[in-house]
Amino acid sequence: MTPLKEQPKHPDKLGRELNMGDCVVYPQSNSMIIGTVIKFTPKMITVKGVGTYRWETRKYSSDVIKIDGPEVTMYLIKNAGK
Repeated sequence: MTPLKEQPKHPDKLGRELNMGDCVVYPQSNSMIIGTVIKFTPKMITVKGVGTYRWETRKYSSDVIKIDGPEVTMYLIKNAGK
């Protein structure tokens, strides 16, 4: 039986550890996009935009900032189906 591989640690720009499903903000084409973390690779994370920007992109974890709070929750609920 092979041992389980340990997931690499991915801290955001402020040093907070990122997890699957976390809401983050990141730069894309001279804009700030809100998205969620969907996958980890050894060096990067994959995020999927919410709302109008629904594509997936890879970013270094130091390029994103984890966000949370009631305003973010309402934004996610309002723009999930778009």
